[in-house]
This record gives sequence, structure tokens and C-alpha cells, in this order.
Amino acid sequence: NNITILELLVSRVSQIRTITEIMEDLQFNVYAVICPAKVLKTDFVDALESGWWQGSYILDSTPWLPSSIRGPGNFSNMTSQEFVEEYEDTWGEMPTYLAAAQFAAFCSLAQAIESAASLRHEDVAAQLRNMSLYEFYADISFGPTGPVTMQTIVVQAPSASDNVTTPQAVFPFQEATARFIFPRPTWAQQRCRITTSKCSGNGECTTTGTCACDEGWSGNACEQLRVVAETDEGVVLQTLAVAFASLIAVSTLMLGLWRLCHCRYRLERRLLEELTQAIAREDQRKIASTRRRLAYCGWNPRKIDRFVCSIRRRQSEESGISLAYLLSQEFLELAQRCTGLKDPTFYDLADGFFLKEEGIGACSVCPRDGELGCSFVDTLPPKYRQGATHFLSWT
Repeated sequence: NNITILELLVSRVSQIRTITEIMEDLQFNVYAVICPAKVLKTDFVDALESGWWQGSYILDSTPWLPSSIRGPGNFSNMTSQEFVEEYEDTWGEMPTYLAAAQFAAFCSLAQAIESAASLRHEDVAAQLRNMSLYEFYADISFGPTGPVTMQTIVVQAPSASDNVTTPQAVFPFQEATARFIFPRPTWAQQRCRITTSKCSGNGECTTTGTCACDEGWSGNACEQLRVVAETDEGVVLQTLAVAFASLIAVSTLMLGLWRLCHCRYRLERRLLEELTQAIAREDQRKIASTRRRLAYCGWNPRKIDRFVCSIRRRQSEESGISLAYLLSQEFLELAQRCTGLKDPTFYDLADGFFLKEEGIGACSVCPRDGELGCSFVDTLPPKYRQGATHFLSWT
């Protein structure tokens, strides 16, 4: 009856996959599996999304989570969600705990300087030693030797049978966003939940991997309504009533799921259209916020990046230069500056614009192939670069 807890000290997620799959083959059941600094990594979450159900319930720890439900910091006056939004708007990516830790360190130092009303390091150090600062990152205080004292957050990978892939905080309980599962289900029980869709919702998976069906249901996955052998009219009518009620419930559930999926499909289409328009306008703030909303809809960063690259490539291929720009004083001055001529011809422009060592677009990344050197149209601001409607010959 000893509790068995396995800690995996490995460098790659692929190694965790191999070990857990071997454990499942051997039916080596443990109460908990701990993988330090792995569960929150992108490749771990991607593995869960790809169907690696053996990664369910694995534990990890972190000082901070972007989804933390702590209140606003006393110095920063920001919540974790507000910090994440500001960071994404500035840098275009999700912050790690290291970014939040550095920000909290600056808050601590600024608070100490303000409290000391001095920049002398002895005065500031004295304030830091006595500090007790509530921030969205943690309760910050310093021990006798200097390092910050704080409580670590325990996260747990979700169950694959719940169709959720984002690890959740399970401890400390006042900051938990999900229930701590301990001990973890046996391998047979987990496989049963996945292969039988949790016994079709009409029973429970046992530790041995079989379905214990609710009354009135049978079959390996509790998918069959039990046939009534009795001829008693009351029993038959009762069974028919249960079956009819179940049919109505299932129909209502299917209709609800269809509406939910349809609404999500419409939301994703609207967000993709907004992202396409934001890319065309080069509206970086709108691009960052739309990427974040797509992430909430289940899109991982790599999938969003692929979509953004495809849109930039398509817009580059379909864009044309505004006639208003070609007739503008701005274009005339550019042509004169690049050629050194007052009234250059088309061939003069070709030499001055593109055939020099550092011609226009030579040092810019092309959105079509990702290599250095882009077309003239890709160097223009959005007001001069839109979808082409006419072909105009230089001759």
C-alpha cells in the first residue's frame, strides 16, 4: 500500500512520451508523475493536442501562471491578465514566468526606492529586507540571505478524455483553477475513458478498464439500452418512457452541440477576417489582440503564425501600387533622389531603384518566400498598397 510517486528528470518531451507509453504497456501504475519544467512548454501541450493521452495528470511547478487569479498588485496595480495583454501588445508573444519575475523585481526595487526616499544602496537594501509586497506575481518578501520567499504553484496536465489541453493550477487551493486529481487513474481506466467516451455517458470506467453500466444500460461501452424481458405492462411502459426521455435529452444535447460548434465556427471566421484586415492595415495592436482571441478559441501559436504568413504572402501577391502614389510629389522626389535626374525614364528608375547594391527592398524580408529582398510594393505603407484592380504598362 505504499504510495508510488515517479519523478522524470529528462531534457525532452519525446523522452517523457516514450517512458509513459512503456509504463502503460507494462501497466505500471503510479499515484503521481512529476516532470519539472516540462508541462507548461509548448511542445508538451502540442503533444497532448496530437492525442498523447498518456501525458494526462502529469504534475509540474512554476512560480507564476498567465491565468493566475490573484488580484491587482499593490505597486503595479495590474492583474496577471493585464500584464499578459500589455506584454503581448508590446512584444507579440505570451510572457513566460521569467518575464513576470523580472517585472516583479523592478516593482520591488521601485517600491523600495520610493519608501526609502533615497538612492543610497544601504537605504534601499534596508527597505528590501523589511519588504512585504503583494503583487500579481507573488507575495514578495526577502529572507535573511536575500532570495525572495514565495509559494510555488503546482500545475497538472488535464485528462485527454475531457478534450482540454491547457495545464491548470491545482495548488495552492486559493489560486487553483482545476481540481487536483490524486491518485491519478490507472492506465486501464484512462484508456477506457477515451475508447468508450466515458462509457457513453451511461456508466463509469473501473480501475481494471471495464465499464460499470448504469441501471438500464448494457454493452462493453454501456451503449445499449437493456431489453425488458418482463411482460408486466407497467414495467414496459416505464422502460419506454425512460427511452423516450433519453431520446429527447440526446436530441437536445446534439442540437446544443451543433449550435455551439456553429457559433464557434462563425466566431473563428470573424476573427480570421479581422486578422486579415489588421495585417493589411499593419495594425500591430489589433493583430496582437486578435491572435490572443484566436488562442482562446484553441489555436496554438504555430497555427496562427502559419495563417499570418499565408495572408501576408497572398496580400503581397495580389497587391498593387496606388496610382495616386505614382502621381504624387513623394514618388517624384524618390525617383529624382534615387536616379539623380530631374525627369527620369522607366529605365533610369530600374537602375536607380533596384540595380544598386542596396536597392529598394534589398534589406527587407519578402513575405512570399521569407528571404531577403522584397518587391517595391511590399515596401509601401498600406495607404499606397492595396489589392490590384488594373494593369498599367510603363510604356
